[in-house]
Amino acid sequence: MSNILTLHPYQINTTWVFDDEHTQLKEEAFVLGMSEIISEVINHKNIPNANTGFTMEFSDEYFEGYDAMVTKEYAESGGTWYSGNIFGKEMRGWLCPALFLYFKEAPLHIYMKASVLPEGISPIWDVSEQEFRQFISHEDY
Repeated sequence: MSNILTLHPYQINTTWVFDDEHTQLKEEAFVLGMSEIISEVINHKNIPNANTGFTMEFSDEYFEGYDAMVTKEYAESGGTWYSGNIFGKEMRGWLCPALFLYFKEAPLHIYMKASVLPEGISPIWDVSEQEFRQFISHEDY
């Protein structure tokens, strides 16, 4: 059985971001192609109101019902480049060092599934500015 992790991304402008109280990340952005990969999955699955939040399950191991898989290309600038065929479209994107808050090392493959945000789940971590300043900075990954 795979270890499936869950995040609840949402959009700020055209960029997908996520909050994760457990790793103390707030509005952590998917950049350099990853937002486009996420958008491709969301659009293909036609998930309603995904921009206000959806459920993203992901794992470094195959799991039944996954929507997309990306394969590690190489490391650069502390992060890792991945590519894959996303619903018939060759795409690539970079995952920043926040990846290592979820995996000890950059996985060879990452499997992802997107679904509707469950009722009662808020994707936004409601933390005060003062509390947030006490948390790690992004440079401390």
